Amino acid sequence: MLRYLSRLRTVVLMCVAGLVLAGTPASAATTDSAGDRGETAAGAAAKPLFQLPFPCGTNWQLNTWGHNPALDIVVEGNTGSDALPVLPSAAGTVAATYWTNGSGNTIQINHGNGWFTAYYHLKDDPATYVKKGDPVQPATRIGRIGTSGASTWSHLHYEQRYLASGDFTDESHRVPAHFDGVEYSGDAKEWPSVTSRNCTGTPPPAWQDCPSGNVCFYSGPDGTGTVCRSAGDEPRSTCGLRRSFFNNGTTQPGYDHVQVYFKEGGSACLHRGWDEGRGNLPAGGRTIDRFHWRGEC
Repeated sequence: MLRYLSRLRTVVLMCVAGLVLAGTPASAATTDSAGDRGETAAGAAAKPLFQLPFPCGTNWQLNTWGHNPALDIVVEGNTGSDALPVLPSAAGTVAATYWTNGSGNTIQINHGNGWFTAYYHLKDDPATYVKKGDPVQPATRIGRIGTSGASTWSHLHYEQRYLASGDFTDESHRVPAHFDGVEYSGDAKEWPSVTSRNCTGTPPPAWQDCPSGNVCFYSGPDGTGTVCRSAGDEPRSTCGLRRSFFNNGTTQPGYDHVQVYFKEGGSACLHRGWDEGRGNLPAGGRTIDRFHWRGEC
């Protein structure tokens, strides 16, 4: 009798379990595994409006090369991308900063709802500008374009990733990249000119956009407005300017100062390294007649 009741109890429990499973939607039963493999419908609906990870209004060249859906990005025309600032594609939290032999200095940002972005080959130690756990906004500078790791040319390797659970992703979680709602994916594709619409929040200081090896002269007292950039001596310049900026480089070894001569008379010596590489011209507005790099001035 006891053996019969035990068997009857087992049959009843199996029937109840079957009814419960039958009442469970198939999508709910597979949500975790499907979400970990890629972009689900729910995840797609919650996808941030990602923007190019560069200052508003700048133009960039995008390539998928041999690793679609990841992107390699350089400045339009590939005229010199080294040390240009990298920003987050959307607000989020820094999920990881690390180094690998392949990706070099690398940052991952968690944007919520399973969405991440990854930034490879950064020029500086990945914890130079931000650290794990830091909140970031689209205008936050997280690094600079570089050649770290297996890279042999200055570019940003960029990925958008989806993982429904967890706080760290890898390349198996890559999904097609979207910027401003437009998809950029496909094998061996190139987009020669895409304008960044990363325009929310406070823009980074102008001096951060002065390319390595250049001196940049701006017309505005705050480092905005008309700009002239040069990596070498200029016999004449027609810009009326009030502020100048360096960005960690010179055209010749040992020459890290610039002597600036004004049409109104007098001159100013701009020292690399002062105030994060910035040099100020006299207030009131001056017109630069000429300038040249030198060791000391």
